[in-house]
Amino acid sequence: MKKRVLFYFVALLFVWSCGGDNPITPPTTYDNSLHDFVITSSLNSQNGLVTNALVSRNGRYIYVTVDEGADVTALIPTIKSGEGTTFYMDGKPVDSGVTSVDFTNTVELTLVAEDGGSNYFYICLKTGNKQIDGKVYAIMKQYDIPGISVSATKDEKIVYSYGYGFANTATMERVTPQHLFRLASITKTQTAIGIMTLIERGQLKLNDRIFGAGGIFEKEFGTEGLVAGAENVTVKHFLEHNSGWGGEHIFTSSSGLGGKNVLERMNYVVHNIDMDYTPGAKYDYYNMGFAMLGCIIEKISGKDYETFMREEIYPATGAKDIWVGGDIGDRRSNECVYYSQDGKDGYGNDMELIRALGGLIASSEDLMRVMACIDYGTVVPDILKPATLNLMYTPSDCYARYALGWRTNHSIYTSWENYHGGTLAGTGTLMARDKDRNTASVVLCNSRSYKDGFDDNLYDLLDLVMKNI
Repeated sequence: MKKRVLFYFVALLFVWSCGGDNPITPPTTYDNSLHDFVITSSLNSQNGLVTNALVSRNGRYIYVTVDEGADVTALIPTIKSGEGTTFYMDGKPVDSGVTSVDFTNTVELTLVAEDGGSNYFYICLKTGNKQIDGKVYAIMKQYDIPGISVSATKDEKIVYSYGYGFANTATMERVTPQHLFRLASITKTQTAIGIMTLIERGQLKLNDRIFGAGGIFEKEFGTEGLVAGAENVTVKHFLEHNSGWGGEHIFTSSSGLGGKNVLERMNYVVHNIDMDYTPGAKYDYYNMGFAMLGCIIEKISGKDYETFMREEIYPATGAKDIWVGGDIGDRRSNECVYYSQDGKDGYGNDMELIRALGGLIASSEDLMRVMACIDYGTVVPDILKPATLNLMYTPSDCYARYALGWRTNHSIYTSWENYHGGTLAGTGTLMARDKDRNTASVVLCNSRSYKDGFDDNLYDLLDLVMKNI
């Protein structure tokens, strides 16, 4: 009996589903996803497009680069989505492949399906070199970098200068080459310039001792109770990172260093922390040494570090917007917001404490103006004599890849005369000068990734820029 009932039920279900007066109709689906977004030269030749636009999608952000010199105020995009979907840009209806759009600013693209469901994207379009920009967009996407600034010089003139992405994601403020970024350890190159200026003026010598009797800071640290070897440390040792001390005495609150300023920290170190090696014997990157070099600038010049750099160094270069950074409450109107990753705190560092080793903020263009003044060139007058530059760029005896505040002799990019990178939570930077191409370039990021390959990609980007400008 049970088998017979089951048979009739299955048969009835078969008849109902295969025909009759009540067929099953699949529900209507509406597709408002973005299938494609392109800007072709064939539709935009009148606006200066010789080649199709480079388009890079990163979530809801669409980054687009068109040929340099193109008119971005009236470009015709081609948009593809589901059947029946309508398109709006900044609230105005757009016909794909027909309507011209002004892409001067960020444009919001809205896709509305027939059932009223909407989808949206933000289009950030710029002119530029597509090979360079493709690499930038790839880095932004792979390493979650909201904003990047790139500037480069050829024969001491700025020839490539662009911002990418956002200086502030909350307000959708686009990065420009005038936006200020934290430089992190690129600051060390600037401190080295300051020190070499004092040396050239005869106010300081590379072999001047810092501690002990007759040292620059004899009064501050005294002559008694210094750890063995401290009295032999010179200005040059701190510039070359071979002072005898290792470890971290700035980015730490351990060993009785928390809450202390630079001189108080150094006082503790010089009296309590034994040296790891004889001064000058080996390279050991030491942030505290550059913190002390900043104090040397202040003591000899009688000006605080920022004032000295802004009054004594930068005016001759044309750089007007380089400062010591601050906390988020001190952010300048044209300064980026910094976005931390992996639980780091982009605003956890005391920028005044690290002012001379990692505390400066600057635009990519101003950094290129400075670089043009320390490159032996003749188009822009140098601010240091060739002999002084020779000293600054000569590698130390114990390590061929670091000079006086500058990295040298890159193992892969062998034509780089000098360079330096920087890392802070929320900040990644790199700057280099290429002697063979007579170019220089800098890349500044308002985030720092800890994924494998991030630093390598910045190096590759910088080399790509200098090859293609």
